[in-house]
Amino acid sequence: MKRMRIRRKRRNCDPARVRRRSVPLAWIVMAAGYLAGCVIGVFVAIKADASWVTDLWPASVDKTTDFLSVLCGYGTYGLGMLLMATSYLGFFLIPGVLAVKGFLSGSVFTACLQSGTAHGLYQACIELMLPGVFLLPALLILGQLCMRWSVRLFRCRAGQTLPPDASGSRALGAVMILLLLASAAKIYIVPYLSALI
Repeated sequence: MKRMRIRRKRRNCDPARVRRRSVPLAWIVMAAGYLAGCVIGVFVAIKADASWVTDLWPASVDKTTDFLSVLCGYGTYGLGMLLMATSYLGFFLIPGVLAVKGFLSGSVFTACLQSGTAHGLYQACIELMLPGVFLLPALLILGQLCMRWSVRLFRCRAGQTLPPDASGSRALGAVMILLLLASAAKIYIVPYLSALI
């Protein structure tokens, strides 16, 4: 009777598996931060003093805002995540950055809606949602990419051989295009729509 040898497959690091794990984590963490910000924004007593919304509204549609300064402002979270991707703890720190961004966006959006003014409704719909259509996917793509880089760095340190990942340049290009579109929406489209209202 011949013995059958069972060959066990060596467990390799599959970049696609890391990608599948990091995508839901980025989405879940940012959505949890956004929901927490919405809850905080609802329970804060905004209706007592809504003057900050009317003060913020003319400044938000100021046409003297520089395109480069808006782009740099949108890119601060991305730069922080890129710096965290160079450390072993980046996989744990980057979800914190996404949660903070989601929390701040949710609380500001809900506070504008709870202000009880028409300016607050316009502010929430035009000023926040229009650039956010491009900014949110950019942050999620970049967060997923940076978490993947941090995992690769940790596994390379542990001695695992990893195949080269060629999708990073495409993802960074998509993030840059989305950030440019968000900045263009903030500078050019938001003032035009606010002038129509």
